[in-house]
Amino acid sequence: MTVLKNPKISVVMSVYNQAQYLNIAIKSILDQTYKTFELLILDDGSTDKSWSIIKSFTDKRIRIFRNEKRQGLAKGLNFLINKARGVYIARMDADDISFPNRLKEQVAFLNKNSQVVLVGCRAIIINQQGQEVGKLQYPINYQDIKRSILSYNPFIHPSVCFRKEIIQEIGGYDEQLFYSQDYDLFLRLIAKYPCVNIPEFLFKFRWQPDFAKQKKQHLTALKIRLKAIKDYGYRKWEIVKLIQPLLAYLTPTSIKQIYWWLKLS
Repeated sequence: MTVLKNPKISVVMSVYNQAQYLNIAIKSILDQTYKTFELLILDDGSTDKSWSIIKSFTDKRIRIFRNEKRQGLAKGLNFLINKARGVYIARMDADDISFPNRLKEQVAFLNKNSQVVLVGCRAIIINQQGQEVGKLQYPINYQDIKRSILSYNPFIHPSVCFRKEIIQEIGGYDEQLFYSQDYDLFLRLIAKYPCVNIPEFLFKFRWQPDFAKQKKQHLTALKIRLKAIKDYGYRKWEIVKLIQPLLAYLTPTSIKQIYWWLKLS
């Protein structure tokens, strides 16, 4: 495979101790029907075999980088975006799976819809064994997304594809955030630009329950919502939309575990 000097799209993946699923995640990108892309992978200070797995791939479309010490997801993604040569940036996580037609569909959509700056898609939820346990189907059009975004995050972060120039224009990911960096980025982006979801299943999202982490994410997301109302141009009365996420944060972890067990069983 020939190295592209100016690929239309760059796929960015930041990896931290995800050796278990990394191989299948990388292969799902290399097996895309849309071939003219580059894949940028950053090993963010992994202590498992992630770096060895990354180095084992010889496809010339892959560009690899490594941090000796962990820098965090936001900083890692900003680094990769700045290194990327593509006009479009597609996100990918090291434990998920992209369907073969994902990049083709997202590139075609952005080519056709010049006013849209970010496009996501629907996803199949899989468990740690790769078995289907549910589906994620978020709002499709911009108005519905903008109306709902203060209540919940209407995008599956590793499934989105966006215009590099615009993401850099709004400052990229906030490197001060350890959680919910994507949510903050989407709130800033949607306040100014149209963002949509393709009504097709183009992705497999691996759900790995970590309720202690989820609690911290909920708290960070609440703070981000308040900042969005204060600084990003959302209307003051929309603070009522924070009632549902506040209740989610206050719900005991044991209740959440029972809920998800019943939902996914």
